[in-house]
Amino acid sequence: MPTSLADSAIANKLLEAAVRLFAHKGYRATSTREIVEAAGVTKPMLYYYFQSKEGLLAAALAHFMNAFHERLRHVFAEERESYEQLVELVWAHLDFCQGHKPLARLFYALYFGPDDQKGLVDLKQYTEPGHELLMQGVTRALETCLVRGDCEAELGMALHGMINIWVMAALNEELSLTHDLARRIVDDLLRGYRRN
Repeated sequence: MPTSLADSAIANKLLEAAVRLFAHKGYRATSTREIVEAAGVTKPMLYYYFQSKEGLLAAALAHFMNAFHERLRHVFAEERESYEQLVELVWAHLDFCQGHKPLARLFYALYFGPDDQKGLVDLKQYTEPGHELLMQGVTRALETCLVRGDCEAELGMALHGMINIWVMAALNEELSLTHDLARRIVDDLLRGYRRN
């Protein structure tokens, strides 16, 4: 979505309706007619702002993922010790997914879904910035001697894994993702990585 359209109420209605429907029915099973009806706009508006259903999917992912990455950057903007920074990075992931459940459902469906769905968008362009930001927190934990110097990749993978497991559990079982859970995830992982 062009930056000039980011504040368009119509474009935002289309983005939100598309994410809800794609998450509920699946991308391929959702028609453009259903999207425009759910958004309360006309079909030409979808084509005006996004050119196609594929363009709408890419714009929706970019729109929400940009907001998510901005939230992660905000964690680094505030001065905190490395342990608290890891907790806040995990919490930012959990809280964002909890507040945007349709987007989280859509993302996991695209990421783990059938191979023919994976070609719809390049998910790496949406996941790479978040991965890099989480790894900055891990690197800082190494630099401040919070964890051993030889576990950067493993700790990064473990944090990603725990975040994904808890988000998927919350989506499937209606669990509540809390700040205390974020702290528990970091504490549990650091017990195995903490310096003696």
